[in-house]
Amino acid sequence: MTAQKDVFLASEGDAWFRRNEQALESRNWSTEPLCRKIGELSANGSLSILEIGCGDGSRLQYLAQQHGHQVHGVDPSHAAVAKASERGVGAYQTTADHLPFADRAFDVVIFGFCLYLCDDGDLFKIAQEADRVLRNPGWLLILDFESLAPRYRAYHHLAGIQSRKMDYKTMFLWHPYYTLASHEKFHHATHRWTDDVDEWVSLACLRKSHPSK
Repeated sequence: MTAQKDVFLASEGDAWFRRNEQALESRNWSTEPLCRKIGELSANGSLSILEIGCGDGSRLQYLAQQHGHQVHGVDPSHAAVAKASERGVGAYQTTADHLPFADRAFDVVIFGFCLYLCDDGDLFKIAQEADRVLRNPGWLLILDFESLAPRYRAYHHLAGIQSRKMDYKTMFLWHPYYTLASHEKFHHATHRWTDDVDEWVSLACLRKSHPSK
């Protein structure tokens, strides 16, 4: 069976980018929950940030312009990475289980709405890679669909692909280095509370810290 990451690297990543290119161009990043959270974390100066699933780099470009952050991103779409590079983002075409960066390279690692399409078999490696490149102390931010128990659905745009909703912060919170600093749930479109659990998106902010390291 072909891994979903290979499908996205080969073609679907670019197809996703083309479908969403105009929407990304028109986003108001100043009101977006993840950007607001980064703004809170920027109180002590600029940060080195990696976004996994960076798309066209427009979120990272906003963060660099507003706060002077050093920004890098990865995405399976060649077209999106090319656009991000045009925006001044250090971007690479790859997937979350293989990050081309040195150990402890970043103050902040962001999962920018991509985990729901990652292969089940890669989740341990994805967590390991994110932890490897994140400094201690550091911040981990996860923006994605949320469900109390894992739930699978067919991906609307391509047969044979499935999306997954789950509580992604649990990939890290079992480890003693990670603490949940904040957690918000909201509707994926309005960013306001919804009682419809099928529409839940969450932003989890985790602190990585161990005094002896």
